[in-house]
Amino acid sequence: MNLRSQHLWQVAIGEPPGALPRAHDTVRVGLGLGLPSIDALVADGTGVGPLMYCLGHQRLLVPVEAGTFHRWRAAHSDCVPSARTGRCVSDGYSGRSCMGLWVTRPEALAVSTTPAAALHEALSRTRDRMRAPHSTPVPQRREVCRA
Repeated sequence: MNLRSQHLWQVAIGEPPGALPRAHDTVRVGLGLGLPSIDALVADGTGVGPLMYCLGHQRLLVPVEAGTFHRWRAAHSDCVPSARTGRCVSDGYSGRSCMGLWVTRPEALAVSTTPAAALHEALSRTRDRMRAPHSTPVPQRREVCRA
């Protein structure tokens, strides 16, 4: 598993950081899509709140503003209300338990949640980039018949 990032993060093991508001929703996404999307947000200068890595399920939990749950419509991730944010997988899943690792940006003025609209856009852009072919096709040479 690769948790590499282009940016500095502070690690908090156990409880969520104090900057996390009581009322929030949480976007759950796979690490492979979530990490590059978060890096893109940080690179763009967008404030990113605390994140939780689940090492057991290889998921990223991103707290967003309350009320996002009702309007989140995305194929690449899901959003759950704050009452169910302690788990990174769907209810009813009986597999291994979550192993959470909280990370925050080391900025003086910490952001309490990641903006939902910016996160949705970054996830969509990253997903499109991952699905696009990595190389441009080489044009085929036309055969010329010389008689």
